[in-house]
Amino acid sequence: MDLFNRDKAEAIQNSIETETLAEIGLINPTSYKQHNPHVATGLQAILDLHDQMPMEKVYTNVVRKFQDGDFGFVHVDYFLFEPTVAFDIHRFENGVSVEHWDNLQTTPKTRNKSGRTMTDGKTKVKDHHKTEVNKVLVRNFVQDVLINGQIDSASNYFRGDELIQHNPYMSDGLQEFLNTLKQWENDGEPQIYNKIHKVLGEGNFVLVLSEGFFKGDNVAFYDLYRVEDDKIIEHWDVVETIPVPEKRKNNNGKF
Repeated sequence: MDLFNRDKAEAIQNSIETETLAEIGLINPTSYKQHNPHVATGLQAILDLHDQMPMEKVYTNVVRKFQDGDFGFVHVDYFLFEPTVAFDIHRFENGVSVEHWDNLQTTPKTRNKSGRTMTDGKTKVKDHHKTEVNKVLVRNFVQDVLINGQIDSASNYFRGDELIQHNPYMSDGLQEFLNTLKQWENDGEPQIYNKIHKVLGEGNFVLVLSEGFFKGDNVAFYDLYRVEDDKIIEHWDVVETIPVPEKRKNNNGKF
């Protein structure tokens, strides 16, 4: 039976722990475009990287898996070189991955102010018929509120103050989210969103890839939102610094 793209993405990431990436045959061996700036392009570069990992410690736990057309994408709790939370995205052609994006962040040692981790919470997709509507809703929120700074319009995207928050620096609630952003700005370490690069979704989950700055560093923001009854209800994210061009191992760009 043919695997769905979400299942293929899961299998690729799980193969890190089982050391079976070459055997499962889900990555194009001759044409594989890599957007992780710390890894050279091509399949062999990934195999070489796996050889450097402390395999006695390595684990992969795919917490969420989704697909959107040719894309399969997963939310993963890892131990690679250290405990890590990540989003991995694969684009498939003719049944195999030909392109990969990811964003990784060291797993915090403690839970956030509401006692949540970066990966717990709802995992199952529903409302497949609303995928495109939900993608538009979430894109508009990121563009209007996070990029254009239209804070007064934030209430249009939420049900009162209700927001289940998995960001490690915040607690639940829309107002807490907005207050934290304002506090970071006042402290001279603002979180700035400049551009949306990609929006992927399945049903009530939408992943937005954006670029901007956090605490002075050029970063990639991967934000996953869960939508319920046309309102954003839950948020997870991974933020990673983008290295300067001379320190990148490929020229494909982060996005």
